[in-house]
Amino acid sequence: MADSEILGRVAHGLAMKEYSLLLGAGASAGAIGGNGRPLPTGTGLKDALVEDFQISNEGEDPRLHEIYGDLQHEKPQEIASYLHSWFSNCQPSWQHLLVEFAWKRIWTLNIDDVVEAAFSNSDRMPQSLTWYERFADSNDMAVQIIHLHGMANRLCNNDTDSNELVFSISDYAREVANVKTWHKVFFDEFAARPFVIIGARLDDEFDLARVLQSGSVAEQSTGYPSVLVIPSVSPLRLRRLESAGLIVIQNTGEQFINELMDHYRTTINAITNQYSPTSSGHMTPGLMKFLQQFIDLRTYEPHDDGSSLFYSGYQPTWTTIKNDDDAILDKTEEISSAVVRLAHDEKIIQKIILLAGNPGSGKSTGILRVANNLIGHGIRPFIFRGDEYIDVEATTEWLKTFNGSVLLFDDFADQCSTLQNLAQRCAEENVKMLLVGADRPARHPIMYDRINSQYLDMSEAYWYGKLADADVDHIIDKLHSRGRLGIITRRARDQQRFHFVETANRSLFDAMSELEGGRGFKERVGEIYRGLLSEDSRRLYAAACLCYDQSVPLPAGIAADFAMVKPADLLNLLDNEFKGLLILTRLGIRPPHRIMARLLVGTLDDSVRSEVSFAIAVALAPHIDQAAMRRGTREHRIARHLMDHRTVARHSGGDKGSKWYDGIRQYYDWNGRYWDQRALFESRYGHHDVARSYAERSIQVHPHSFGYNTLGTVLLRMAVDQRLISALHEGVAHLDTSRRLREWEDREHPYTAFFTYLIQYAERWGINDIPQQIRSQWVDWFREALSSRVFSSRTGQQQLEAWNKHWLQFAVGI
Repeated sequence: MADSEILGRVAHGLAMKEYSLLLGAGASAGAIGGNGRPLPTGTGLKDALVEDFQISNEGEDPRLHEIYGDLQHEKPQEIASYLHSWFSNCQPSWQHLLVEFAWKRIWTLNIDDVVEAAFSNSDRMPQSLTWYERFADSNDMAVQIIHLHGMANRLCNNDTDSNELVFSISDYAREVANVKTWHKVFFDEFAARPFVIIGARLDDEFDLARVLQSGSVAEQSTGYPSVLVIPSVSPLRLRRLESAGLIVIQNTGEQFINELMDHYRTTINAITNQYSPTSSGHMTPGLMKFLQQFIDLRTYEPHDDGSSLFYSGYQPTWTTIKNDDDAILDKTEEISSAVVRLAHDEKIIQKIILLAGNPGSGKSTGILRVANNLIGHGIRPFIFRGDEYIDVEATTEWLKTFNGSVLLFDDFADQCSTLQNLAQRCAEENVKMLLVGADRPARHPIMYDRINSQYLDMSEAYWYGKLADADVDHIIDKLHSRGRLGIITRRARDQQRFHFVETANRSLFDAMSELEGGRGFKERVGEIYRGLLSEDSRRLYAAACLCYDQSVPLPAGIAADFAMVKPADLLNLLDNEFKGLLILTRLGIRPPHRIMARLLVGTLDDSVRSEVSFAIAVALAPHIDQAAMRRGTREHRIARHLMDHRTVARHSGGDKGSKWYDGIRQYYDWNGRYWDQRALFESRYGHHDVARSYAERSIQVHPHSFGYNTLGTVLLRMAVDQRLISALHEGVAHLDTSRRLREWEDREHPYTAFFTYLIQYAERWGINDIPQQIRSQWVDWFREALSSRVFSSRTGQQQLEAWNKHWLQFAVGI
């Protein structure tokens, strides 16, 4: 019997959809094959092949992969038919219990279709994939079952053969070496995410030997352990498995799943009782999806969040707030009062309150303190986990069911498009929506662009800027109570205030960074990087900072590859060489604060930024497809930033940037955004002909509004530089196509390109050089822009007026 505490943790992780399942041959025990014979284990299949194919072993004991390799070479059609008849159309026994759990993915080393058969009557249909197929991101309507060794029911088809099954040593070498197969995704996920492993020994399979040797950091990063279920294990092997980060449960798969089922149902009942949804009487899939994306801060207990290092420059955590380690700023109290009033108001509104401020200004601490104050007033605050874009339907259902919930988002801009959709959906269904977000001013244009001003409240009252006198006194009092005043500890009160007010110019981050250690982060970060012991360590630190510069941690499995260490050894590296420099979180590896990432990126040589960003992009490629882009997975968000033409220009420059794009082509040539950004990059350096080719390629790969906008932009730049009327006509036509396409949400891009480049053309070549047909379109574009939500903000209206004024000056000859 498994430990009840372990089963409880696994059950809760399953409810939150944190777990993947890995199945080996033992997990098919009890199932019946298509030929009516019980499905064998690996040893059983080996013995059956020896007997049924009358193989003479001549006193030797060959292994399964050796026997299969010989038969595949000598009797390919016979072995394919044999395996197809036995391992297809299977009948599950206890495996139907697996259907009830919310697995993130199911990975299997088996070539049978037992799991598919178990899901045949489920609401979630199985999506069968094999190791050689292109990555496909998961969704909530289907459960992915990835066959890492191939699938027998695909044999004997015209387009498949037995080479797609993996048994021989050469097969293992082929699959693991190919970065485009599912094995790379599996290795990365196993290193960082919790797994339940049933029926796999992990040392009999060649491709899993690396997994066992590398280990996992799942429990340290997520709080949920990876467990291996195995009937028996020797003491020596038990130590090896535990050193790999696995909890070993000595039990059969059937017994374990039955015990786990009891705990899982208890967990689901507890969640249902906690929220007691009156409209349905149970937790619907939508309500559970919401809880998988948001943390209920009323009951949240982080397993380890580094809160003790808050005064050393770490970002605030929920424990920071619960321990009352933060100094409460007057601005935060004002915001809290405003949010409480809106939450208690019975009026149905859709409102997004944005806390703004530069990095280190206190806004992230402020949003958590606001959440704590909401709890004190009986209001439910939920903070977003940040894995992917929010599920609009699930979130709407939650807000409709639990009126009065307040949603909180740090790094708010990443979610702008989906939050606009959420606000609009709530308005249509008369559902109250109250959101509190935090982000830096540099990202405000994104918010103005993507969120209707009727929903967005970016009042200056919510801005974190210079510290007020009362704030300075609150901070000094708090630091004094914790014994953390550092170099100003023995100074008089006036001198302590002088440090914050004059020396640091009322900047919270600058003041805090100077207190302990004598020098601020700006002076220390370059020395820290150069002082790392090895080139691999420097690459890891650079990679983590390049990712977290955009507030997305570097996935742990990829981080281990950068450091050239096993994931299990990554923990030792973080506790020693990188102590205080990098931390492990649920989403990956990151520096303690985004400011440190930004400062480090600024100190790196172009060659280092280019090389490391290229390596990250390649490592992320197996995890990204169109579905991942739509869902906004963290892998996609990192790659999207690194691939952006402005980022490549900043990191690599002209010639190196072209080579950078060329190098990742084999991994991203299916991606329209790759061609978009490559076109814009070449265009900014005046390479208009090649830029046009890339823009045309983008539309060929994926004909969407962004592609037409890119092509229009490239052509208008060409027209401005080369005085090409034909390019002017074509460019405007493509921009018009872009604004007419509504596949995505409205964006300002075609309008910005139209107004900007027509003004540039008029400045350079004169307005009369622009054909009357195009000049006459200005009024139409301007009128439509005025009524578009993307220019509905005060800033947007001012920008439009500035463009129009400039144009009219050309028109009247001023």
